[in-house]
Amino acid sequence: MIFRILLILGGLAVLVSAAEENPEAHLFSGGAAPMKGENGKWGLRAADGSWLVEAKFMEIRGFSEELAATREGSSWGYLGPDGNWKIPARFSWAGDFTEGLAPASEGDRLTGKFGYIDRQGRWAIEAEYDWARPFQEGLGGVKDGSKWGFVDKKGKLVVEPEYDQIGSFSGGLAPVQRGGAPGDKETWTYIKPDGSQPFEKKYAWAGTFSDGLARVQIEDRITGKFGYIDAKGAMVIQPNFEEASDFRNGKATVRIEGKGRTIDKKGNPVD
Repeated sequence: MIFRILLILGGLAVLVSAAEENPEAHLFSGGAAPMKGENGKWGLRAADGSWLVEAKFMEIRGFSEELAATREGSSWGYLGPDGNWKIPARFSWAGDFTEGLAPASEGDRLTGKFGYIDRQGRWAIEAEYDWARPFQEGLGGVKDGSKWGFVDKKGKLVVEPEYDQIGSFSGGLAPVQRGGAPGDKETWTYIKPDGSQPFEKKYAWAGTFSDGLARVQIEDRITGKFGYIDAKGAMVIQPNFEEASDFRNGKATVRIEGKGRTIDKKGNPVD
């Protein structure tokens, strides 16, 4: 569960994380911020309130590594903070840049294959997968058919596609899910970059590590409660919450007995 607030700047709406103590500073950290104009189109706005690029695009995502995925008509490319095209719009889909690479597809939106491009828009890993996710800690999640695995930056498949769902690597671990026997409700676990499991415990759902802790759900996805584990699999904050967010700067937002609270990394309320 990711909690967000709606920030209104000059009559324009932008979604930001509720954990941001100074969302305005974060939005303009790259010198410009994607915003939606009154005409329903997207542009780039400078910190002084002026339009750096008028609202004329179908969609602009947030900047990542000083590049923002931007849709012009049905094609995606990347704008720089100065508002100029850094990678012309020619992709049918384009993801965020992380670690110098971005997942992208140049084929048909329904049947096209996915790979990874570099900052010049060249294919660093050829488009041969059914989906691809941004790199984290040197590995990118790729989908082959109906299963997920991971590739390194040279395009080598280091974790075979054998999982139904995956999360990103963080702290050397990634959450993965593989269907079990009929009636098995705890099918999520964690793997290392070589595909091995650091511990045997399974969960109804498992999240990515953040601030050294990962939120997990026990028993089942419908009524199971959320708690937090450390990298050794120890439940350091007991599963008492109906909803929970990742930790950011030592704090997380949770819901217990229908009431929202903010907790620290020991599980103590701080609000």
